[in-house]
Amino acid sequence: FQKERMENKLPMVPISVNLSRASIHFNDVVEHYVDIVKRKQIPFDCVPIELTESATLYSEKILEITNQLVKSGFKLHMDDSGYSSLTSLNELNFSTVKLDKSLIDYIDQVRGKKIVQQAIDLGHGLDMKVVAEGVESKEQKDCLKEMNCDMIQGFYYSKPLKR
Repeated sequence: FQKERMENKLPMVPISVNLSRASIHFNDVVEHYVDIVKRKQIPFDCVPIELTESATLYSEKILEITNQLVKSGFKLHMDDSGYSSLTSLNELNFSTVKLDKSLIDYIDQVRGKKIVQQAIDLGHGLDMKVVAEGVESKEQKDCLKEMNCDMIQGFYYSKPLKR
């Protein structure tokens, strides 16, 4: 998909790859990801690596792997930050934090809106981009834009696509 867009001189659309707890136990996982990107001749920043909170629990091993991924040129995204540990934000070199749909669902409530705004401010304060997941309405989208959320994704724009 990425290669096709490049060849047709279309804007690149980052497509995240999840790094699961199981993935960190494979030998040469970093080299495998690097090889795929190089073989396909696409920019590393078009294939950000996402880690969920559960993946960050193996801190020594995951720290080593994520550092190697970042040094190789990948961007590191934190997924499901509605539940993620602040320690992970401190210890790992994330470039992007994703706000889980479970947070976005409460954006129409006073406390929910404050929590989302603080999460966006925290991400920006740590020099990270912030992505809101699970946006389903124009009201949610407008509110997030007003809060300076960097990227917004969800059913409001499109249902999940299969290739």
